[in-house]
Amino acid sequence: MSINQRLCETPSNEADSIRIFRQKLQTTPPRWKGVCGFDGFIDTFIRLEAPASMAEFGPKVAAAAGIAASYPAQHLGDKFGGNGPLLLSGLHGLLNGEIDLTYIGALGDPEPLPIFAEALQDKTAHLYTLAEPAHSDCLEFTDGKVMLSDLRACADVTWERILEKVGEETLSQRLAEADFIGAVNWGKLIHVGSVWEGFAEKLAALGRPAKEVPFFMDLAEFEQRPMEDRQELIALVERITGQCTTMLSMNLKEAWQMADSFDGDFHGAKEPQAVAALAAFLKEHIKVDKIIIHPNNGAVCADDNEAVWVSGPFCKEPLVSTGAGDHFGAGCLIGSLLGLDNFGIALLGVCTSGYFVRTGEAPDFPKILALLERWMAGDLPERL
Repeated sequence: MSINQRLCETPSNEADSIRIFRQKLQTTPPRWKGVCGFDGFIDTFIRLEAPASMAEFGPKVAAAAGIAASYPAQHLGDKFGGNGPLLLSGLHGLLNGEIDLTYIGALGDPEPLPIFAEALQDKTAHLYTLAEPAHSDCLEFTDGKVMLSDLRACADVTWERILEKVGEETLSQRLAEADFIGAVNWGKLIHVGSVWEGFAEKLAALGRPAKEVPFFMDLAEFEQRPMEDRQELIALVERITGQCTTMLSMNLKEAWQMADSFDGDFHGAKEPQAVAALAAFLKEHIKVDKIIIHPNNGAVCADDNEAVWVSGPFCKEPLVSTGAGDHFGAGCLIGSLLGLDNFGIALLGVCTSGYFVRTGEAPDFPKILALLERWMAGDLPERL
C-alpha cells in the first residue's frame, strides 16, 4: 500500500478546500449525541517564571542534582482536568451547547466532586462517576509542560465498574442512540482497553451496523506502558475498527514511540514531511481508519489514500497549554461528523486548539472562522 503525502503549509493556498471548510461550518448540524470518557483529574497549575522555558529549566535541574534548587513560580490554582472532561468541554464549545453529551469517568465516589459537577453538569445530558479522580501538578512553561501525576485512582476505571455504576440497561440505551464515541487517555487508564472493546462489542450486540458509529481514540502519554501493552492496543484497535469508524490520535512523541512497535525509527523527526511520512508509516501498520498526529505546530491526518499535513496557527507563548490536545481532538471528531476530508479534519483540529491556547476557552464555529480569516490574512495575535 502506497499512501500519498501532501503538505499544506499555508491554508490560503488551498482555496477549494477552504471554501468547503467554510461552507460546512456555516451550516447548522444535527443535534448529535455522544458518549465520552473515561478519566478524571484534578489539575493544579503552576507556571514557572524563571527559567520560563523547559529548554532552560532542564539543564538547571540537572546541574543541581545532588544539591538543591529553587525557582520562582506562580500557583494558578486547581481546575477540573483529565483528557475526557477536556475533550467533552471542547465538543460542547464547538457546537455552542447544541449537543447531547454523556460523560462516564472518575469524577468522585460516590458522587461527582463539586469541581467536576460545577464544570460538567451544564455541559452534559448524562453524567456518571466511577471512582475518585487522579491528581496532576501541571508545570507550565513557554515551550511545553511537565505533568507530575498521581495515577493510583486510574486503576479503578474498569469495564466491571462501568456496568456497576452506570448499569447495563442504561449503558445500552446511551450506546443505542450514540452518534459517536470519544475515548481518551489509554496511556494512564491501565484497564481501559476492556472498556473500549466492551463499547464496540455492545454496539454490535445492539444491532448497530458496522462502521456506523465514529470511535475517536486518543492515546495520551503512554511511555510507562510496556511494549506488550502496545501490542495488545494495536490488536484492540483492529477489533474496534471492525465495528466502528475509527480515528487513532496521538502527539508527536507518542507517534515516535508507537512507530518503535514496528521497528520504525522516527525519533527527532519534526519537519512536516517527516511527520506526514510517520503518519503514513503508522497507517500502513495499524488497521485503523485514520491516523492523526498533532505536534504543536500543525497536524497530519492519514487514511489509506493520503497523509495530509496542515500547519497550525502556532502560538509562541500560550495562555494555557494543558487541554490543547484535547480541544484539538474535539475539532477532529466534529470535523469527521461534519464529513470533512483529511485536510478539513486536521484544519478544524488545529484551529480549535489554536483558539484555546490563546484564550483558555473552547471556540464555536463563528470563532473558528474568524480565527481562520485573521490567520490567513497574517493578522493573528498571540491573544484573542
